[in-house]
Amino acid sequence: MSDSDDDIFKKKKPSKKKIEQQQKQKQPQQVEQQPQQLKQELNQPQQQLNIHKNPKVVIYCKVCTFPVEFCSYSKAPQECKEWLKTSFKDLYANLYPEDLKLEQEKQAAQQQPQQEQQQQQQGQPPEKKKKKKVKVTESEMVYIKVKERNRSKFITTLTGLEKHGLDIKEAQKKISKKFGCGSSINEKGDIELQGDLSAELEEWLPKEYPTIKEDMIAIQEK
Repeated sequence: MSDSDDDIFKKKKPSKKKIEQQQKQKQPQQVEQQPQQLKQELNQPQQQLNIHKNPKVVIYCKVCTFPVEFCSYSKAPQECKEWLKTSFKDLYANLYPEDLKLEQEKQAAQQQPQQEQQQQQQGQPPEKKKKKKVKVTESEMVYIKVKERNRSKFITTLTGLEKHGLDIKEAQKKISKKFGCGSSINEKGDIELQGDLSAELEEWLPKEYPTIKEDMIAIQEK
């Protein structure tokens, strides 16, 4: 055989069966690749659309016509708050949490007397408020001592006010004027008052002098 014959055999075309087999092998690969390409192409616009999927809703106040977030700059912010509270309670709670807390505390304070009245009507004693215990040292104690002078006459002695930086003379005048009683300062520097004022002083002192707490007052036996 000549060289030309060899070339003919080498360049011989493949049969139809081989071509069909090759095409069948390529088709599943192409089919698998197509969905992946489609997914990648489709994901891009979806990600862009997701940015604008949940647009922000702007609520305008009916009173000032501003967005509710800017009602504080209106001419009547309190009216705007009232409108928002009645129309959009959840939004009011988010924008004005401190105001809502104060309102709830006021409501609770108003309900307490009503509950006490109901308990009294039902014959139940009102619940006593638990007082916070304060650690007290001897250097902070104020003593109220009541002594019987004559029959049905008492003298109340008040000691320890100087521990709280109070002027004894000024305190004497103030107490005497408050309770309309005679008073004096004895040799020890204690205030002496005419009458039994133990209960009145125990209640009045913490209100008049905030540095004197209820736990710092002790009433000695008569």
